[in-house]
Amino acid sequence: MSTLELIKILREKTGAGLADCKKSLAESNNDIEQAVVCLRKKGLADMAKRAGRETKEGRVCVKTDGKNYAMAYLGCETDFVANTPEFIALVEKITDYILANPTAADYTKDEALGNIIREAAPKFGENVSFTKAVCWPLPQGCALINHYLHTDNKKAAMVQLEIAAEGECKCGEKKAALLELAKNIAMQGVGMVAQYLTQADVPADVIEKEKDIAITQAKNEGKPEAAIEKMLPGRIQKFFKDVVLLEQPSIKDSKVSVKDYIAAQAKALGVEIKVTKFVRF
Repeated sequence: MSTLELIKILREKTGAGLADCKKSLAESNNDIEQAVVCLRKKGLADMAKRAGRETKEGRVCVKTDGKNYAMAYLGCETDFVANTPEFIALVEKITDYILANPTAADYTKDEALGNIIREAAPKFGENVSFTKAVCWPLPQGCALINHYLHTDNKKAAMVQLEIAAEGECKCGEKKAALLELAKNIAMQGVGMVAQYLTQADVPADVIEKEKDIAITQAKNEGKPEAAIEKMLPGRIQKFFKDVVLLEQPSIKDSKVSVKDYIAAQAKALGVEIKVTKFVRF
């Protein structure tokens, strides 16, 4: 990949200036992720959640067959190709295959699915990449799955809820409201670029990287060690509010977190609700 292409990718990821991107790439030996970290340490990049956004074109498809719920993402180079009937049909064919083969460990390594994509890809005249797919079995009992697919068909999320009630389960009577809640939570994940469901899901190395960035920024600003130690927990909590779904301010009411919004909805419906699965493409 040329230097100009790397600079373009880095600018899309961070919003930093051309010269700063070029310098950070040189300092990072053309490693995009290290260059993002370098820019953030200098305070030149946007928030962490922007660094995690996909920048290439492509399309997400979400389907259910009544037994399983599948979501697949297929990437391409241009928005034009992503919206052609042939590309749309290919993404749907991939999703149908996943529903028909729900137990694969990693669909991106499935040979039969790979052959389907390789056979169709040359028709587009672009590089086509299949990088993401999940298949969840529809849960039994008091649980359900729903999704939100953004209008541009480039972003989507799926959410699974488990519902508990005192005495006999009557969540079926409230299924419409619960499905709407699951869709709203999925919309939150898409709109606010959630990367993890809970704080416990954030890998330790990701947290350490955030601490390193925060410490470096504070030192560059001339803050003393004692002040840095005091501000660090708050900075990490702010990071969690950016990237953890349940910690984010709710898009339905920004004064409360998503977990508090869910608790309020649960109280109104007279049940207990737990988000047990979340995935965003």
